Amino acid sequence: MIRRLLDRLPEKLLALLAAGLVWHQLQASEPIAERTLTRPLQVLGVRQGQSVSGVPQTVELRLRGPARLIEGNNLSTVNAYIDLSGVGEGAFVRNVQVGLPAGVRLVAAEPGRVEGRLEAVVSQRLPVEIHSPGRWLRFEPTDVQVVGPRGLVDRAAKALGVDMGGDQVRLFPVDTRGEPLEGLALNPDQVRVVQRETIQAQKTVPLVLAEPPVSLRVLEARIPGSVTLVGPVAALEGLTQVRAIPEWRTGAYTSPLGLQLPPGVRATAPLQGNFRVAAK
Repeated sequence: MIRRLLDRLPEKLLALLAAGLVWHQLQASEPIAERTLTRPLQVLGVRQGQSVSGVPQTVELRLRGPARLIEGNNLSTVNAYIDLSGVGEGAFVRNVQVGLPAGVRLVAAEPGRVEGRLEAVVSQRLPVEIHSPGRWLRFEPTDVQVVGPRGLVDRAAKALGVDMGGDQVRLFPVDTRGEPLEGLALNPDQVRVVQRETIQAQKTVPLVLAEPPVSLRVLEARIPGSVTLVGPVAALEGLTQVRAIPEWRTGAYTSPLGLQLPPGVRATAPLQGNFRVAAK
């Protein structure tokens, strides 16, 4: 067996050397190209119940290799990632790793190193606050659950919404200054409006008796001197007095008083007066 291997050994070595020279020449003569790719940055090694923040979404890669490998769709398997296996909660720094096909070389990655935070995902209850200028709302629920990284959840102060007049109001988590906090989820993320009323002002104005029919003569009338009203601010601003209209008839009687009021305005309590009326 050994004799057969050594038989014509010089010729075999020369053939092997010639093949190597040909392969080297082919490699040397093959054109080399460069290409820049953008790849999403994958984060590996994150356990359930953990959240990563602060890392970029993508990485720019500059690659070099034979043109036949660099061009076309040959780089579809290229990927960029960081591995957080074994990393504890808190800040971390990791080099970007790149998976490449054989024959392709990484020239540069931007960024080549990333910083971020690994935090536990926690939850807590937040009170709901709805901004509804000029209106009073009753809504359900009055508090919601916020879920997210511990650092963000600790900053959340309330779930804020703005009433646009619909049946539902969308909520957003905000901090103590009212600044929105991204990266948090609310459950539910909206509330249902149960009741909506215009906020009303209160005003007390003089009460004056309306004129009786021409066929009647008022002998005596005793009515309250004023009436307290509630209603929209704009409706009350120009109101200086209110006319009271009783049930007109002859005789001595007590009658409820009807009031001539603008739309949306009402008295805080029913009124009545005592009358003695005769025919003319």
